[in-house]
Amino acid sequence: MNTYLLLAIASIYLILALYYYNRLNVLMLWLSYLPTLLHEFGHAIVCQLTGGKVRDIVIVTRKSERLRTGRNGYVVSQTTSGWNRFATYIAGYLFPPLFLIIGVYCLLKMWQTGFWIMFGLVFLYYFAKTSRKIFPFFVMLLIVGGCYLYYQYPDVVSLWVIGNWAIYIVLGILLADTLLSSYTITLIYLQRNTTWDGAMLSQLTRLPVLIYYLLFVTIQLGSCWFVVKMLV
Repeated sequence: MNTYLLLAIASIYLILALYYYNRLNVLMLWLSYLPTLLHEFGHAIVCQLTGGKVRDIVIVTRKSERLRTGRNGYVVSQTTSGWNRFATYIAGYLFPPLFLIIGVYCLLKMWQTGFWIMFGLVFLYYFAKTSRKIFPFFVMLLIVGGCYLYYQYPDVVSLWVIGNWAIYIVLGILLADTLLSSYTITLIYLQRNTTWDGAMLSQLTRLPVLIYYLLFVTIQLGSCWFVVKMLV
Protein backbone atom coordinates (compact mmCIF):
# COMPACT_ATOMS: atom_id res chain seq x y z
CA MET A 1 0.00 0.00 0.00
CA ASN A 2 1.31 3.45 -0.97
CA THR A 3 0.73 5.50 2.17
CA TYR A 4 2.39 8.61 0.73
CA LEU A 5 0.05 8.59 -2.28
CA LEU A 6 -3.02 8.42 -0.05
CA LEU A 7 -1.78 11.24 2.18
CA ALA A 8 -0.82 13.33 -0.87
CA ILE A 9 -4.32 12.99 -2.36
CA ALA A 10 -5.86 13.86 1.01
CA SER A 11 -3.61 16.92 1.32
CA ILE A 12 -4.48 18.18 -2.18
CA TYR A 13 -8.20 17.78 -1.54
CA LEU A 14 -7.92 19.50 1.85
CA ILE A 15 -6.06 22.47 0.34
CA LEU A 16 -8.66 22.80 -2.43
CA ALA A 17 -11.53 22.48 0.03
CA LEU A 18 -10.13 25.20 2.29
CA TYR A 19 -9.33 27.46 -0.66
CA TYR A 20 -12.86 27.18 -2.01
CA TYR A 21 -14.51 27.13 1.41
CA ASN A 22 -17.80 29.10 1.28
CA ARG A 23 -17.26 29.57 -2.47
CA LEU A 24 -19.34 27.33 -4.69
CA ASN A 25 -17.05 25.63 -7.18
CA VAL A 26 -18.30 22.97 -9.60
CA LEU A 27 -15.23 20.78 -9.11
CA MET A 28 -15.58 20.82 -5.32
CA LEU A 29 -19.32 20.19 -5.55
CA TRP A 30 -18.61 16.92 -7.36
CA LEU A 31 -15.53 15.95 -5.32
CA SER A 32 -17.58 16.31 -2.14
CA TYR A 33 -20.32 14.11 -3.61
CA LEU A 34 -19.17 10.91 -1.91
CA PRO A 35 -18.67 12.28 1.64
CA THR A 36 -22.06 13.98 1.39
CA LEU A 37 -23.65 10.78 0.08
CA LEU A 38 -22.21 8.71 2.96
CA HIS A 39 -23.48 11.28 5.46
CA GLU A 40 -26.98 11.18 4.01
CA PHE A 41 -26.78 7.40 3.54
CA GLY A 42 -26.09 7.11 7.27
CA HIS A 43 -29.22 9.10 8.08
CA ALA A 44 -31.34 7.12 5.62
CA ILE A 45 -30.25 3.53 6.32
CA VAL A 46 -30.36 3.96 10.11
CA CYS A 47 -33.76 5.66 9.87
CA GLN A 48 -35.11 2.70 7.92
CA LEU A 49 -33.43 0.06 10.08
CA THR A 50 -34.92 1.58 13.25
CA GLY A 51 -38.47 1.70 11.94
CA GLY A 52 -38.70 4.91 9.92
CA LYS A 53 -39.48 5.46 6.25
CA VAL A 54 -37.17 6.98 3.65
CA ARG A 55 -38.85 8.65 0.68
CA ASP A 56 -35.93 10.34 -1.06
CA ILE A 57 -32.19 11.01 -0.84
CA VAL A 58 -30.89 14.11 -2.60
CA ILE A 59 -27.26 15.13 -3.16
CA VAL A 60 -27.10 18.74 -4.35
CA THR A 61 -24.63 19.22 -7.21
CA ARG A 62 -25.99 22.36 -8.88
CA LYS A 63 -24.73 25.71 -7.64
CA SER A 64 -28.14 27.36 -8.03
CA GLU A 65 -29.81 24.66 -5.94
CA ARG A 66 -27.08 24.81 -3.30
CA LEU A 67 -27.58 28.56 -3.01
CA ARG A 68 -31.36 28.17 -2.83
CA THR A 69 -31.45 25.35 -0.27
CA GLY A 70 -28.24 26.04 1.66
CA ARG A 71 -27.68 22.27 1.88
CA ASN A 72 -25.16 19.83 0.41
CA GLY A 73 -27.71 17.04 0.58
CA TYR A 74 -30.75 15.90 2.48
CA VAL A 75 -33.00 12.93 3.20
CA VAL A 76 -36.77 13.09 3.00
CA SER A 77 -37.84 10.71 5.75
CA GLN A 78 -40.58 9.95 8.24
CA THR A 79 -39.54 8.97 11.75
CA THR A 80 -41.79 6.97 14.02
CA SER A 81 -40.48 7.44 17.58
CA GLY A 82 -38.01 9.31 19.75
CA TRP A 83 -35.44 6.52 19.41
CA ASN A 84 -35.90 6.39 15.63
CA ARG A 85 -35.37 10.15 15.42
CA PHE A 86 -32.32 10.02 17.72
CA ALA A 87 -30.68 7.21 15.73
CA THR A 88 -31.40 8.99 12.44
CA TYR A 89 -29.91 12.30 13.58
CA ILE A 90 -26.76 10.83 15.10
CA ALA A 91 -25.90 8.48 12.22
CA GLY A 92 -24.94 11.11 9.63
CA TYR A 93 -21.58 12.13 11.05
CA LEU A 94 -20.73 8.53 12.00
CA PHE A 95 -20.85 6.93 8.57
CA PRO A 96 -18.09 8.71 6.60
CA PRO A 97 -15.47 7.92 9.32
CA LEU A 98 -16.77 4.33 9.49
CA PHE A 99 -16.44 3.84 5.73
CA LEU A 100 -13.02 5.47 5.78
CA ILE A 101 -11.76 2.96 8.35
CA ILE A 102 -13.31 0.00 6.53
CA GLY A 103 -11.93 1.22 3.19
CA VAL A 104 -8.38 1.61 4.49
CA TYR A 105 -8.60 -1.85 6.08
CA CYS A 106 -9.70 -3.33 2.73
CA LEU A 107 -6.77 -1.62 1.01
CA LEU A 108 -4.28 -2.85 3.60
CA LYS A 109 -5.58 -6.40 3.16
CA MET A 110 -5.44 -6.07 -0.66
CA TRP A 111 -9.19 -6.70 -0.83
CA GLN A 112 -10.03 -4.20 -3.54
CA THR A 113 -13.10 -6.15 -4.69
CA GLY A 114 -14.57 -6.03 -1.19
CA PHE A 115 -14.08 -2.28 -1.18
CA TRP A 116 -16.01 -1.86 -4.44
CA ILE A 117 -18.74 -4.24 -3.34
CA MET A 118 -19.22 -2.12 -0.21
CA PHE A 119 -19.56 1.09 -2.22
CA GLY A 120 -21.65 -0.66 -4.83
CA LEU A 121 -24.19 -1.55 -2.12
CA VAL A 122 -24.26 2.09 -0.97
CA PHE A 123 -24.99 3.29 -4.49
CA LEU A 124 -27.54 0.52 -4.99
CA TYR A 125 -29.48 1.70 -1.92
CA TYR A 126 -29.07 5.29 -3.04
CA PHE A 127 -30.34 4.40 -6.51
CA ALA A 128 -33.39 2.67 -5.02
CA LYS A 129 -34.32 5.65 -2.84
CA THR A 130 -33.29 8.75 -4.76
CA SER A 131 -35.44 10.60 -7.24
CA ARG A 132 -32.27 11.47 -9.20
CA LYS A 133 -31.24 8.10 -10.57
CA ILE A 134 -28.98 8.83 -13.55
CA PHE A 135 -25.65 9.35 -11.76
CA PRO A 136 -25.91 6.44 -9.26
CA PHE A 137 -26.98 4.17 -12.13
CA PHE A 138 -23.81 4.95 -14.10
CA VAL A 139 -21.65 4.56 -10.98
CA MET A 140 -23.11 1.09 -10.36
CA LEU A 141 -22.46 0.16 -13.99
CA LEU A 142 -18.82 1.20 -13.62
CA ILE A 143 -18.38 -0.76 -10.38
CA VAL A 144 -20.07 -3.91 -11.71
CA GLY A 145 -18.25 -3.65 -15.04
CA GLY A 146 -14.90 -3.07 -13.35
CA CYS A 147 -15.32 -6.05 -11.00
CA TYR A 148 -16.40 -8.25 -13.92
CA LEU A 149 -13.41 -7.26 -16.07
CA TYR A 150 -11.07 -7.72 -13.10
CA TYR A 151 -12.21 -11.31 -12.59
CA GLN A 152 -12.34 -12.08 -16.31
CA TYR A 153 -8.91 -10.63 -17.04
CA PRO A 154 -6.96 -10.69 -13.77
CA ASP A 155 -3.61 -10.48 -15.58
CA VAL A 156 -4.37 -7.14 -17.23
CA VAL A 157 -2.25 -4.79 -15.16
CA SER A 158 -4.00 -1.59 -16.36
CA LEU A 159 -7.33 -2.71 -14.86
CA TRP A 160 -5.71 -3.32 -11.49
CA VAL A 161 -3.87 0.02 -11.63
CA ILE A 162 -7.02 2.00 -12.55
CA GLY A 163 -9.02 0.32 -9.77
CA ASN A 164 -6.26 0.95 -7.27
CA TRP A 165 -5.95 4.61 -8.20
CA ALA A 166 -9.70 5.03 -7.87
CA ILE A 167 -9.59 3.55 -4.36
CA TYR A 168 -6.76 5.88 -3.34
CA ILE A 169 -8.69 8.90 -4.65
CA VAL A 170 -11.88 7.88 -2.82
CA LEU A 171 -10.07 7.22 0.46
CA GLY A 172 -7.95 10.37 0.13
CA ILE A 173 -11.11 12.47 -0.25
CA LEU A 174 -12.77 10.70 2.68
CA LEU A 175 -9.72 11.18 4.90
CA ALA A 176 -9.47 14.89 4.11
CA ASP A 177 -13.21 15.44 4.38
CA THR A 178 -13.38 13.67 7.74
CA LEU A 179 -10.70 16.03 9.01
CA LEU A 180 -12.43 19.01 7.42
CA SER A 181 -15.71 18.03 9.09
CA SER A 182 -14.25 18.95 12.48
CA TYR A 183 -13.56 22.47 11.19
CA THR A 184 -17.03 22.74 9.67
CA ILE A 185 -18.77 21.44 12.80
CA THR A 186 -16.81 23.93 14.91
CA LEU A 187 -17.92 26.85 12.73
CA ILE A 188 -21.54 25.66 12.81
CA TYR A 189 -21.42 25.25 16.59
CA LEU A 190 -19.89 28.70 17.17
CA GLN A 191 -22.50 30.27 14.90
CA ARG A 192 -25.19 28.65 17.08
CA ASN A 193 -26.83 27.08 14.05
CA THR A 194 -30.09 25.38 15.09
CA THR A 195 -30.57 23.13 12.06
CA TRP A 196 -27.47 20.90 12.15
CA ASP A 197 -27.53 17.36 13.55
CA GLY A 198 -26.04 18.27 16.92
CA ALA A 199 -28.61 21.00 17.51
CA MET A 200 -31.44 18.67 16.52
CA LEU A 201 -30.14 16.02 18.92
CA SER A 202 -29.90 18.63 21.68
CA GLN A 203 -33.53 19.65 21.13
CA LEU A 204 -34.60 16.02 21.15
CA THR A 205 -32.70 14.89 24.27
CA ARG A 206 -32.53 18.21 26.19
CA LEU A 207 -28.78 17.73 26.56
CA PRO A 208 -26.44 20.67 25.84
CA VAL A 209 -25.45 20.91 22.20
CA LEU A 210 -21.83 21.07 23.43
CA ILE A 211 -22.01 17.35 24.23
CA TYR A 212 -22.88 16.44 20.65
CA TYR A 213 -20.35 18.89 19.27
CA LEU A 214 -17.58 17.25 21.31
CA LEU A 215 -18.86 13.77 20.39
CA PHE A 216 -18.82 14.44 16.65
CA VAL A 217 -15.45 16.22 16.67
CA THR A 218 -13.92 13.41 18.72
CA ILE A 219 -15.23 10.83 16.24
CA GLN A 220 -13.94 12.77 13.22
CA LEU A 221 -10.47 13.46 14.62
CA GLY A 222 -10.27 10.06 16.30
CA SER A 223 -11.00 8.22 13.05
CA CYS A 224 -8.33 10.27 11.23
CA TRP A 225 -5.81 9.44 13.95
CA PHE A 226 -6.77 5.75 13.83
CA VAL A 227 -6.40 5.62 10.04
CA VAL A 228 -3.01 7.32 10.09
CA LYS A 229 -1.92 4.89 12.80
CA MET A 230 -3.05 1.98 10.59
CA LEU A 231 -1.10 3.38 7.66
CA VAL A 232 2.18 3.95 9.48
